[in-house]
Amino acid sequence: MVEIEEIIKPFIPSLNRGISLDLLLPAIIEKAQKEGVEDIDEGDLRQRLSIHITPVVTEIKPDLPPQNARPMIDLTRYKTRFTRRKLEGLASLLGEIVRIVDKTGHGVKKTAILQELRKDNSYWRPKITHYLLDLCDMGIIQSDNGREPCYYPYHAYVKNREREVHRRIVECLQLHGQMTMTQIAIKIGRNGGSNRGEVRMALEDLEREGFVRLGERSRWAWIT
Repeated sequence: MVEIEEIIKPFIPSLNRGISLDLLLPAIIEKAQKEGVEDIDEGDLRQRLSIHITPVVTEIKPDLPPQNARPMIDLTRYKTRFTRRKLEGLASLLGEIVRIVDKTGHGVKKTAILQELRKDNSYWRPKITHYLLDLCDMGIIQSDNGREPCYYPYHAYVKNREREVHRRIVECLQLHGQMTMTQIAIKIGRNGGSNRGEVRMALEDLEREGFVRLGERSRWAWIT
């Protein structure tokens, strides 16, 4: 029987040209079935494909308009767990993490961040992992969401960010037709705080790659 990796292999170049997993999956599943592969798990197939995504990063011009300015570090989520003195220390640590990420426009892995912070040990590794996730959630840095994710500056465009939000936006537009960004955010449960920014960035990704377009009355549409 043909191995699933052999079936996936011809589709990898398309994946790294920016073609969405949601567009490739039906063709891969059809090919697998023709080759006699049974009991195909779509979730497993999506994970296997995600491993092969090669992020391509380009810098956006630094003179960003005010509405796209990077959000500030939000310490309110830590106030119930930290004293004022510890909050000051945390603010300094988060700022240092952002500085390390910003100076490496090509992306930096967690291990490299830990080494530069001189905190590459079992005590700090889970803490820094948590703080990196928080900074991504705040919209201050970006991650390519790979198996061993790289982290990028706020002003970088990370192509092939195959995130759950991209898939859910695609499904939403295919199911409900043209919608505004606010309507999409509400439908997929991401209407609020940094979640709205994530929806906006995902729509921009999909637009750059030719899968959606912004039409009349600020409504987004899936390009069939």
